[in-house]
Amino acid sequence: MNVSDIPPPQADFLAPPPYDVAANSKLPTYEEVQREKQMAGERPMGQVPSHQPTFTAFVTVETADPGTEPLDHENSLLGTDVMFMTSFLVAFLFNWIGFLLLMCFCHTVASRYGALAGFGLSLAKWTLIVKQSTDLASHDNSWLWWLIMAFGILICLRAIIQYLNIKRGWRLLSGTAQERLLFFY
Repeated sequence: MNVSDIPPPQADFLAPPPYDVAANSKLPTYEEVQREKQMAGERPMGQVPSHQPTFTAFVTVETADPGTEPLDHENSLLGTDVMFMTSFLVAFLFNWIGFLLLMCFCHTVASRYGALAGFGLSLAKWTLIVKQSTDLASHDNSWLWWLIMAFGILICLRAIIQYLNIKRGWRLLSGTAQERLLFFY
């Protein structure tokens, strides 16, 4: 057998691309692919066409139009006013324990700022309760009680104002700036 008898290698198009090509290419996100599918008229995976009813036991369920509720990841990071008020009430009623639990387990900007606002007002509430019900409050240290109460009210107002400012300018922020607001504040 002669070396000139060996055919040249053929390109294998089933093999994955080299690392340099794969690392430098930008892939679309899941949301972008879903939007492109909806624009092309395809239905998302797992959905039944709206003109065919789905039978489950004895109940007929009509599926909704797949284009009515678009998946909005950005608004899921922001949260809603209901989340803000619920977090505010939990942090206000359960004090620092509610604040810590909400900060650890809630992953929206609204719930975190609601927890901060509720904690600030709770601090002011407990300052008034302790000042009025104990002998720790005297004329010598009354300025300290007013300072702590003012600090609690300031925390509450700052959290409310910041949440409203973030909510107003949310659409103008990039995706990384939105995530930064969630994880650093």
